[in-house]
Amino acid sequence: MLFFALCMTLSLAGCTDAEGEEELVLLYGEEETEEVAGDLPVEYTDVVKTESISVRYRAADKVDLSFDVERFKIDSVLVTNGEAVKRGQLLISLESNNDIEAERADILYEIERLELLKARTLDEKEYDITLARFNIAVDGRLGVREKEEKEKEAIEEIDKKYYYILQGYDDDIAIKYLELQYLEQSNADHNIYAPMDGIVEYLREGLEGTTSVIGKTVITLKDPDDMYFFASDPLAVTYLEGMESVLITPNSSSGIQYEAVPEVLEDGSGLKFILTGDSAMESIAEGTNGYITIELGRRDNVLSIPKAAVHRAGDKTYVYVVDDDGYRRYREVVIGLEGDTRTEIVSGLEAGERVAVNF
Repeated sequence: MLFFALCMTLSLAGCTDAEGEEELVLLYGEEETEEVAGDLPVEYTDVVKTESISVRYRAADKVDLSFDVERFKIDSVLVTNGEAVKRGQLLISLESNNDIEAERADILYEIERLELLKARTLDEKEYDITLARFNIAVDGRLGVREKEEKEKEAIEEIDKKYYYILQGYDDDIAIKYLELQYLEQSNADHNIYAPMDGIVEYLREGLEGTTSVIGKTVITLKDPDDMYFFASDPLAVTYLEGMESVLITPNSSSGIQYEAVPEVLEDGSGLKFILTGDSAMESIAEGTNGYITIELGRRDNVLSIPKAAVHRAGDKTYVYVVDDDGYRRYREVVIGLEGDTRTEIVSGLEAGERVAVNF
């Protein structure tokens, strides 16, 4: 408190000075209002501003699977977590009261029967046309022109005779195919098949014996041959889109860096990074986290001070300059680039002066 009173006394004295001298504040001793770390010189250095984008290594092709029917008992789970599966493989099935396979066989049999009947009818039609042409051709009472007209009339009559018969078969076959489609859709709704070659990344525990819920993910597949680093930060697209290549640094202390080309995701939500060169041959564990450092601004060999020495009050930017006697003097400054650790000084300070640095 004694130090605080001394500071106030000196401050008041400075304010009533006729010559308008700068306010003096002693640096030694303990202050109650702020903690002083020390003072550092104003010097010429490089000022660099960077941004770090977090990335994660994972599968590009990943699909969540669920049932499209509600409250059916889950009968069997045919895969385990981490298991490799093939496209079209049955993964999980529900109980069904219908013998779907038997019903499917009946429909296919009926389609085949109708197709045979249609084929036989077409043969009969072709036979009738051939017979009509023959009878007209051997009829000596008719001239050439009369035979042509007679043949045309006969074929039109035969076409009309068989049209409705053949149309009936086509309609019946179409109906059977619709029944088959419905049955297969019902079968698909009661079963989950692998839509791609991949690996089971997630399988909900205790599925067998529970009931299905529409849209609730029960299994997730990924493609282990289609792995990339991904950045979901929207700033990644702003900063990195169009760059020829970037360096990805894993969070581990291995010192390894991966060279990659950024590519915007189809939905525009982020970027994936395609490894190139030797990096493409690296074996990287799924879930590996890393970061990309982007240089947003740089000033080489400019007058600068530690970032922690800069203060603001409204539209003013100021520092505390430390004189040879250990006094702290308020001084307004104009700053340029604010880097990660240092701030460029455009005016207000000279090289060699020292500024107070606060925690």
